[in-house]
Amino acid sequence: MTSAGMQRLLSLPTTLFQRFFSFKSICYVKEDKMTSIGSMKAFPFATFNPNRLGLKRSKELEWIIPNKLGGYSSSTVIGLNNNSFHGLLVSGCRGLRRMVYLQKLDDEIEFKNSVLPLHTNEYPDGTTSDGYRYLNKFEFSYDSVSFYYRARGVRVTKRIIPLSDKNALIAFYSVDNKSDDKIRFKVRPLVNSRGLERLTKNKGIGFKPRFFTKNILGINSPNGYIALQSDRAVCLETPSEQRWQNLLYSTDETEEYSYCPAYFRMDAEPNSIKEFTITAVGYYTEEETAQAFKELLQGYKRKSRILSSEKGTFIFSLLNVADTFIVDMDSKKTIVSGYPNLGDRGRDAMIALPGLTLINGRYRDAEQIFEHFLNHATSRGIPSRFLAGKPEYGDIDTSLWLIDRLYQYIKYVGIDEGKKFLHTYWWTLKDIMRNYSEMERDGILSHQGGTWMKTLERNNAVEVQGLWYNALRIMEKFAKLMDDTDESIFRSTYLRSEKKFMEKFWNGRYLSDSLGDDSLRPNQIILLSLDFNVLGDALSRKVLGVVERELLTPFGLRSLSPEDPNYAGNSPYNGGVWPWLLGPYIKAYIRLYGKRLNAQELLEGILKNHIREGGLGTMSEFMDGDPPFKPRGCISYSCSVAELLRCYFEDIMKRRPRIPEELK
Repeated sequence: MTSAGMQRLLSLPTTLFQRFFSFKSICYVKEDKMTSIGSMKAFPFATFNPNRLGLKRSKELEWIIPNKLGGYSSSTVIGLNNNSFHGLLVSGCRGLRRMVYLQKLDDEIEFKNSVLPLHTNEYPDGTTSDGYRYLNKFEFSYDSVSFYYRARGVRVTKRIIPLSDKNALIAFYSVDNKSDDKIRFKVRPLVNSRGLERLTKNKGIGFKPRFFTKNILGINSPNGYIALQSDRAVCLETPSEQRWQNLLYSTDETEEYSYCPAYFRMDAEPNSIKEFTITAVGYYTEEETAQAFKELLQGYKRKSRILSSEKGTFIFSLLNVADTFIVDMDSKKTIVSGYPNLGDRGRDAMIALPGLTLINGRYRDAEQIFEHFLNHATSRGIPSRFLAGKPEYGDIDTSLWLIDRLYQYIKYVGIDEGKKFLHTYWWTLKDIMRNYSEMERDGILSHQGGTWMKTLERNNAVEVQGLWYNALRIMEKFAKLMDDTDESIFRSTYLRSEKKFMEKFWNGRYLSDSLGDDSLRPNQIILLSLDFNVLGDALSRKVLGVVERELLTPFGLRSLSPEDPNYAGNSPYNGGVWPWLLGPYIKAYIRLYGKRLNAQELLEGILKNHIREGGLGTMSEFMDGDPPFKPRGCISYSCSVAELLRCYFEDIMKRRPRIPEELK
């Protein structure tokens, strides 16, 4: 049954509806010039020829474009969905829940006596449709992907443009028929209605398709609503026996059903060019979907807020990606840890905050992210993560990272603004530090696990001691700003830590990873990057040298030395390479040696070699510890992107604020 919202949408005059939805009317603002989607040629960040690469290699090259709501569009360079997280329209819903609504747009050309599929799918019976053989070029830009097909005298261009701040996308098609025959070009939307972690294993979902006009299709289901519309292609019903397709996800070794209730058709005479668009909008309710359609009818405009001086560089790509991690949450802002499947996690948010907000002047966003976590703080600290909107606690270092990030924030906004913010949360911060102080034993912060290396039992970890010492020094400065007499308590505590730290952690060559564990891991590099480092410069150089020799790779730092008998290159915490750790490494390297050029070459190397190999245009969560350093984990990880941006601008380019005297 049509909702009131959709009824109001459909009550618009036909001429107005067509005018707003023609592909020439939905425009972007790019360099202050209005440009239609049809004629816009975005700067291609990466280009591939899948026909030459072949199926195996093309399946490994993934792309993802988030929409700033927690949702995204993602697939491979041949449009083959090889895992259950892939989908052209994965909507960000309440509580950072992600819903898969549009999985694919499968294209085919119908000639006089045959049908030629342009799509590539894998099926449970072992067969594969081979549309990639006609795919001569794939282009990835930071805000769109383009597919260029050539088959039997027909050239097809397909550009997918996910819309920012909307759970929507626009697909632009150009069909150039240079053959001698009339053709029918068909686009089959494969839809679903599920969360990321659930697969559609049978045909039992109660989809209810409804044709509103000859080119608008609405599909209702118990889990959401998707609407598809074309400006020029006609929408026709799929025969009932063809409505379900069973697809194989080879990476996951799973399969699921997709629903195809209709297809869009555009006829092209010989020697003619036909252009049309398909717009897809998907939300959890029909009313939200109708509202999004109404907003699109009013004209969609998009403005780039990226630093123009970096346009066309690898850094430019990361700057655009950085924007996608900051999303709205409960009237505040938060940081999505990674795409496609991570929510907001406290530690990741704090590590990523400077590179996502401070370096580009998004101070209000930084404040709202702090507020989001501090408003849920207890004496145990800020939440480790939010699960279905509910805070969970348990990480030992998250609140220590918070205090460091507040210190960085005040450097940028100045003492006056910083004091205003501290005034609101000062007693919360003191309560958190009081709880930490109760965990101190003989100058050491005693804890059981709770570190970022989640699967390892790391008690009394070295980076926790460094973060604790750093937080005590910062809180002493903050106490002075707040005229709080407890500054002496913070001072006496960090002096005890200074006295005991070297005695308990220095093993003669480097720092033990935790008490009683001399494993060579990268966590000690975090200490060297902090404003208040318990080590002196001489020992810091020794640590840096050992880390460089045994842990540094072209893509980041290994989580364990290859010389260790427990080393396993494909294990995230026992050998895997983490790009985000390059941020602390480069910061410490420049601080100790001042060789910015060497650090810049290292950073440019990882960007040049990875962001055209893993998740295109972005940085993966981690890689294998051995060549060829295969990407693992999230396609796009907030800490990886943010720390590389932060160290580029703050450490290499020296675009950082001066430290106020009150904070020194």
